[in-house]
Amino acid sequence: MPLTRTLAGRVVDRLDLGADALPAPAFDGARLLGLAALRVRRLLGLVPADDAGSLVTNETAADAVLAGAEIVPRGDSSLLEVRFTSSNPRLAAAVANALAEEYVVQAIAGAGASGERWRGVLDRELEVTRGALARSEESLKAFTRANPAVPDDPRDSLEYRKLADLNDALTKAQSRRMEKEALHKQVRGGNGGFLSQVATNQVVAGLATEIAKLEAERVHAGDGTPAATRIQGQVDALRRELRTSQEALADTVRADFEAAKKQEALLAQAVQTQRAVVGDVGQRAVEAELLKGQVDATRARYERLLARVKETPGGAETRLVDTAAPPRVPSHPRPWLDIVLGIGAGLLGMLGFAALERRRDRPLRTAEDIERSVGFNVLGVLPVLRERRTNGKAVRVPPELTATGAPGSAGAHAVARLRAALFQSNPAGPPQRLLVTSARLREGKTCVASNLALALADTHRRVVLVDCDFRRPRLHRIFGQDGARGASSFLTGVADLPSLLCETDYGIDVLPAGPLPDEPAALIDSTAMASLLDKLSRRYDYVVLDAPPVLGQADTPLLARLAGGVLLVVRAGESSGETVAAAFGRLRTLRARILGVVLNAVRGAAIGATAPLPMLHDAR
Repeated sequence: MPLTRTLAGRVVDRLDLGADALPAPAFDGARLLGLAALRVRRLLGLVPADDAGSLVTNETAADAVLAGAEIVPRGDSSLLEVRFTSSNPRLAAAVANALAEEYVVQAIAGAGASGERWRGVLDRELEVTRGALARSEESLKAFTRANPAVPDDPRDSLEYRKLADLNDALTKAQSRRMEKEALHKQVRGGNGGFLSQVATNQVVAGLATEIAKLEAERVHAGDGTPAATRIQGQVDALRRELRTSQEALADTVRADFEAAKKQEALLAQAVQTQRAVVGDVGQRAVEAELLKGQVDATRARYERLLARVKETPGGAETRLVDTAAPPRVPSHPRPWLDIVLGIGAGLLGMLGFAALERRRDRPLRTAEDIERSVGFNVLGVLPVLRERRTNGKAVRVPPELTATGAPGSAGAHAVARLRAALFQSNPAGPPQRLLVTSARLREGKTCVASNLALALADTHRRVVLVDCDFRRPRLHRIFGQDGARGASSFLTGVADLPSLLCETDYGIDVLPAGPLPDEPAALIDSTAMASLLDKLSRRYDYVVLDAPPVLGQADTPLLARLAGGVLLVVRAGESSGETVAAAFGRLRTLRARILGVVLNAVRGAAIGATAPLPMLHDAR
């Protein structure tokens, strides 16, 4: 329903309303300028004074009617509800009824001519839409004839399936090429790893066996004898034949590598070509979808216009359904309702804030916090370990050496209690391989691992401390060792284990991390790592592994599978329950045996708050 100034003026004239009886209109700069211009014209004598006063009054009253009136549709029906707001209930009902009645009169008076004009507009629009529909359908038919094999989904096409097969073949060829390339590098570099490949060759193996037999016969015949000389000649001939066979095998490895490389290149080129073909199929499928969408949209518009043409009569049918009665209760303001709503909103806000505070993940500070948050026992609580002077001298004891360097201190006693908890939690004692880690960086895992190794050595056991953090190693600096060689040197086959172990003045041996590898996770997840731990386990009573943090990298979860038990270090006041739970979840994924938690860097009264510790519980 159009709420126009003409309609508001007719209501003002009908009810003979004054500006004082209506609500004040909203600020309108254009209206005020128009009234000011009318007053100026009256002062200049261009408009009679009486006419100007009535015009100003009618303009103000019409603005007030427009400001207080509101038209609201009733659902999906063709009914309209007319509302008018005023401090006088009788005036509100009278203006609302007058607005509705004047609109009905206005609609009936101009319905005949406007209805015919509107029907003509609809007919012309219907004709234009019919032509557009025919053109879009013809375009779709032409495209379908030119592209009969375009599927609705490009992934169902033969080209797409061929591309998937080529991708699978390329992946296999890349894996095969990398295997051949690794073997070729070993051959070209003279690495001992190639000998394992040579040993699998029957010809080479037979020659090696025959040489060994002849060597035994030569030794049995004695040096300088004719038989020994004859046998030595046979051995030399067989060794030349062995070298020839090894060189032939090396040529075979190189040829296999070149063939694998060529096959990979051919498959990569075929994949690129097929991707272009698939892209063309996808483009044509998109064009077909756009044409179908255009046809559907044009047809829907044509059907809507056709329905409106059929429903449009020659004249308008407008009538007044109901009249407004003076309201008995003000619509606004409602102070009691506003107060109740305000109190309810405040209570809901307070409840929401309380729930948010309850769910907020606070830092873990005591053993009770850890057990309540993640459900694991705390095996030990360590205070803040700092560098300290010994007996008033200038010798400083690093925190990592507190267990031995500062006997009698609170830190040394706490480490001893942790050692006792490990022995008491299992009748057979702690596992031979102990992995010490944390959820994130800077939680004190290296400090705990070092002190625990020193405490185990105090029980007259042979202990080795291994730095498995191939990203940020620290143990070689703590014990004053050279970090140029270490565990990574053994894992890559550069050096043997005995030459890498470093003796210390604290009763333990240390295996530094060594040179930092490019892919630590691949180095850990190898048979060489398992071999390293097996050799250390045969040599020592306890192997303590200083591992990198659990979250962020795959190193520790892979290493945990090789360890007998895992200790997770949690720094008091900094680690959150969500972080510790995520670390435990990653360790459980690979079925690591978690012994418990070590709460580190506990300050002051918080140490007493954690006692007594549940050191006699089974930490499994």
